[in-house]
Amino acid sequence: MDGLLLDSERQMYSKLGMEVSSKLGMPVSLDFLASLMGNGWDIYERRLAEHMGKDFPIDEYMRLMHERITYTIENVPIPMRPGAREVLDYCKKSGYLMAIATSTHKKQAYRCLENAGIFDYFDHIITGDQVSKGKPDPEIYLKTLEHFGIDADEALVLEDGHNGSLAAFSAGIRLVIVEDLAYISEEDRQKAYLHTYDIRDVIPLLRSENEAAAGA
Repeated sequence: MDGLLLDSERQMYSKLGMEVSSKLGMPVSLDFLASLMGNGWDIYERRLAEHMGKDFPIDEYMRLMHERITYTIENVPIPMRPGAREVLDYCKKSGYLMAIATSTHKKQAYRCLENAGIFDYFDHIITGDQVSKGKPDPEIYLKTLEHFGIDADEALVLEDGHNGSLAAFSAGIRLVIVEDLAYISEEDRQKAYLHTYDIRDVIPLLRSENEAAAGA
Protein backbone atom coordinates (compact mmCIF):
# COMPACT_ATOMS: atom_id res chain seq x y z
CA MET A 1 0.00 0.00 0.00
CA ASP A 2 2.49 2.61 1.19
CA GLY A 3 4.87 3.75 -1.52
CA LEU A 4 3.34 1.48 -4.17
CA LEU A 5 -0.28 2.62 -4.43
CA LEU A 6 -0.19 5.65 -2.14
CA ASP A 7 2.58 8.27 -2.05
CA SER A 8 2.58 8.03 1.74
CA GLU A 9 6.28 7.26 2.16
CA ARG A 10 7.20 10.58 0.53
CA GLN A 11 4.19 12.72 1.45
CA MET A 12 3.69 11.50 5.02
CA TYR A 13 6.21 9.20 6.73
CA SER A 14 9.46 10.71 5.44
CA LYS A 15 8.19 14.27 5.46
CA LEU A 16 6.87 14.03 9.01
CA GLY A 17 9.98 12.19 10.20
CA MET A 18 12.19 14.99 8.98
CA GLU A 19 9.91 17.64 10.49
CA VAL A 20 9.66 15.95 13.90
CA SER A 21 13.36 15.15 14.20
CA SER A 22 14.26 18.73 13.22
CA LYS A 23 11.85 20.07 15.83
CA LEU A 24 13.63 17.91 18.42
CA GLY A 25 16.99 19.35 17.34
CA MET A 26 18.41 16.13 15.89
CA PRO A 27 17.45 15.94 12.19
CA VAL A 28 17.26 12.51 10.57
CA SER A 29 18.30 12.28 6.92
CA LEU A 30 15.83 11.47 4.17
CA ASP A 31 18.03 8.58 3.01
CA PHE A 32 17.91 6.90 6.42
CA LEU A 33 14.18 7.45 6.81
CA ALA A 34 13.69 5.89 3.36
CA SER A 35 15.63 2.82 4.51
CA LEU A 36 13.08 2.34 7.31
CA MET A 37 10.10 2.21 4.97
CA GLY A 38 8.23 -1.09 4.91
CA ASN A 39 9.11 -2.02 8.50
CA GLY A 40 6.69 -2.42 11.37
CA TRP A 41 6.84 0.32 13.98
CA ASP A 42 8.83 -1.85 16.41
CA ILE A 43 11.65 -2.33 13.89
CA TYR A 44 11.39 1.31 12.78
CA GLU A 45 11.83 2.52 16.37
CA ARG A 46 14.70 0.16 17.18
CA ARG A 47 16.69 0.92 14.04
CA LEU A 48 16.19 4.67 14.40
CA ALA A 49 17.30 4.61 18.04
CA GLU A 50 20.41 2.60 17.14
CA HIS A 51 21.25 4.93 14.26
CA MET A 52 20.77 8.18 16.15
CA GLY A 53 22.38 7.12 19.45
CA LYS A 54 21.46 7.35 23.11
CA ASP A 55 20.97 11.13 23.10
CA PHE A 56 18.14 10.95 20.59
CA PRO A 57 14.74 11.38 22.33
CA ILE A 58 13.21 8.32 20.70
CA ASP A 59 10.13 8.17 22.97
CA GLU A 60 9.20 11.79 22.23
CA TYR A 61 9.91 11.30 18.54
CA MET A 62 7.62 8.27 18.32
CA ARG A 63 4.89 10.04 20.28
CA LEU A 64 4.94 13.03 17.96
CA MET A 65 5.13 10.87 14.86
CA HIS A 66 2.09 8.80 15.81
CA GLU A 67 0.21 11.96 16.74
CA ARG A 68 0.94 13.67 13.41
CA ILE A 69 0.41 10.56 11.32
CA THR A 70 -2.98 9.97 12.94
CA TYR A 71 -4.00 13.57 12.24
CA THR A 72 -2.78 13.36 8.63
CA ILE A 73 -4.59 10.09 7.93
CA GLU A 74 -7.81 11.41 9.44
CA ASN A 75 -7.75 14.77 7.68
CA VAL A 76 -5.54 14.73 4.57
CA PRO A 77 -6.14 12.30 1.66
CA ILE A 78 -2.80 10.86 0.55
CA PRO A 79 -2.13 11.20 -3.19
CA MET A 80 -1.92 8.01 -5.22
CA ARG A 81 1.27 7.03 -7.02
CA PRO A 82 1.27 7.67 -10.78
CA GLY A 83 -0.40 4.85 -12.68
CA ALA A 84 -1.66 3.01 -9.59
CA ARG A 85 -5.37 3.49 -10.26
CA GLU A 86 -4.87 2.51 -13.90
CA VAL A 87 -3.36 -0.82 -12.81
CA LEU A 88 -6.12 -1.42 -10.27
CA ASP A 89 -8.75 -0.75 -12.94
CA TYR A 90 -7.09 -3.17 -15.36
CA CYS A 91 -6.80 -5.94 -12.76
CA LYS A 92 -10.39 -5.49 -11.58
CA LYS A 93 -11.79 -5.55 -15.12
CA SER A 94 -9.65 -8.60 -15.92
CA GLY A 95 -11.05 -10.57 -12.98
CA TYR A 96 -7.93 -10.81 -10.82
CA LEU A 97 -8.31 -11.36 -7.08
CA MET A 98 -6.50 -8.51 -5.36
CA ALA A 99 -5.21 -8.17 -1.81
CA ILE A 100 -3.45 -5.56 0.28
CA ALA A 101 -0.70 -6.97 2.52
CA THR A 102 0.64 -4.02 4.49
CA SER A 103 2.71 -3.44 7.62
CA THR A 104 0.38 -0.57 8.50
CA HIS A 105 -2.17 -1.36 11.21
CA LYS A 106 -5.79 -2.05 10.29
CA LYS A 107 -7.46 1.19 11.35
CA GLN A 108 -4.95 3.40 9.57
CA ALA A 109 -4.75 1.19 6.48
CA TYR A 110 -8.53 1.11 6.07
CA ARG A 111 -8.79 4.88 6.44
CA CYS A 112 -6.01 5.48 3.89
CA LEU A 113 -7.66 3.19 1.35
CA GLU A 114 -11.10 4.71 1.96
CA ASN A 115 -9.78 8.27 1.64
CA ALA A 116 -8.12 7.35 -1.66
CA GLY A 117 -11.34 5.79 -2.92
CA ILE A 118 -9.77 2.38 -3.60
CA PHE A 119 -10.92 0.29 -0.63
CA ASP A 120 -13.52 -1.61 -2.68
CA TYR A 121 -10.98 -2.77 -5.26
CA PHE A 122 -9.65 -5.39 -2.86
CA ASP A 123 -10.96 -8.86 -2.12
CA HIS A 124 -8.82 -9.20 1.01
CA ILE A 125 -6.85 -6.85 3.27
CA ILE A 126 -4.33 -8.09 5.82
CA THR A 127 -2.49 -5.61 8.04
CA GLY A 128 0.53 -5.46 10.32
CA ASP A 129 -1.46 -6.06 13.50
CA GLN A 130 -2.89 -9.30 12.06
CA VAL A 131 0.45 -11.11 11.86
CA SER A 132 2.94 -12.11 14.54
CA LYS A 133 6.00 -11.29 12.41
CA GLY A 134 6.27 -8.35 10.04
CA LYS A 135 8.12 -8.13 6.74
CA PRO A 136 10.75 -9.36 5.84
CA ASP A 137 9.15 -12.46 7.38
CA PRO A 138 6.86 -14.07 4.75
CA GLU A 139 3.95 -14.62 7.17
CA ILE A 140 1.77 -11.84 5.72
CA TYR A 141 2.05 -13.29 2.21
CA LEU A 142 1.64 -16.89 3.28
CA LYS A 143 -1.57 -15.95 5.11
CA THR A 144 -2.81 -14.17 1.98
CA LEU A 145 -2.21 -17.31 -0.12
CA GLU A 146 -4.03 -19.35 2.52
CA HIS A 147 -6.98 -16.96 2.50
CA PHE A 148 -7.45 -17.36 -1.25
CA GLY A 149 -6.63 -21.07 -1.21
CA ILE A 150 -3.97 -20.73 -3.91
CA ASP A 151 -0.36 -21.79 -4.35
CA ALA A 152 2.58 -19.40 -4.50
CA ASP A 153 3.05 -19.91 -8.24
CA GLU A 154 -0.49 -18.65 -8.85
CA ALA A 155 0.22 -15.28 -7.26
CA LEU A 156 2.13 -12.11 -8.07
CA VAL A 157 3.40 -9.62 -5.48
CA LEU A 158 4.06 -5.95 -6.19
CA GLU A 159 6.47 -4.26 -3.79
CA ASP A 160 8.51 -1.08 -3.64
CA GLY A 161 10.94 -1.87 -0.79
CA HIS A 162 13.61 -4.28 0.37
CA ASN A 163 11.76 -5.84 3.31
CA GLY A 164 8.66 -6.53 1.28
CA SER A 165 10.81 -8.00 -1.47
CA LEU A 166 12.48 -10.37 0.99
CA ALA A 167 9.06 -11.42 2.29
CA ALA A 168 7.87 -12.23 -1.23
CA PHE A 169 11.04 -14.16 -2.07
CA SER A 170 10.75 -16.17 1.14
CA ALA A 171 7.12 -16.97 0.37
CA GLY A 172 8.16 -18.24 -3.05
CA ILE A 173 5.93 -15.76 -4.92
CA ARG A 174 6.92 -14.03 -8.13
CA LEU A 175 7.79 -10.40 -7.43
CA VAL A 176 7.42 -7.17 -9.36
CA ILE A 177 9.53 -4.40 -7.85
CA VAL A 178 8.28 -0.88 -8.56
CA GLU A 179 11.24 1.10 -7.29
CA ASP A 180 10.83 4.61 -5.93
CA LEU A 181 11.94 6.06 -2.59
CA ALA A 182 12.48 2.99 -0.40
CA TYR A 183 15.75 1.05 -0.40
CA ILE A 184 16.08 -1.80 -2.90
CA SER A 185 19.23 -3.93 -3.15
CA GLU A 186 20.87 -4.99 -6.39
CA GLU A 187 20.14 -8.59 -5.44
CA ASP A 188 16.44 -7.71 -5.14
CA ARG A 189 16.51 -6.26 -8.65
CA GLN A 190 18.24 -9.32 -10.07
CA LYS A 191 15.86 -11.81 -8.41
CA ALA A 192 12.66 -9.97 -9.29
CA TYR A 193 10.32 -11.31 -11.96
CA LEU A 194 10.13 -7.71 -13.17
CA HIS A 195 11.94 -4.59 -12.00
CA THR A 196 10.53 -1.23 -13.06
CA TYR A 197 10.07 2.37 -12.00
CA ASP A 198 6.54 2.59 -13.43
CA ILE A 199 3.74 0.44 -12.02
CA ARG A 200 1.95 0.62 -15.38
CA ASP A 201 4.53 -1.82 -16.76
CA VAL A 202 2.60 -4.53 -14.91
CA ILE A 203 -0.27 -4.24 -17.40
CA PRO A 204 1.59 -5.51 -20.51
CA LEU A 205 3.17 -8.23 -18.36
CA LEU A 206 -0.22 -9.52 -17.25
CA ARG A 207 -1.69 -9.09 -20.73
CA SER A 208 1.10 -11.17 -22.30
CA GLU A 209 0.65 -13.91 -19.70
CA ASN A 210 -3.10 -13.97 -20.36
CA GLU A 211 -2.54 -14.23 -24.10
CA ALA A 212 -0.02 -17.04 -23.62
CA ALA A 213 -2.43 -18.91 -21.36
CA ALA A 214 -5.26 -18.48 -23.87
CA GLY A 215 -3.03 -19.77 -26.66
CA ALA A 216 -2.07 -22.81 -24.62
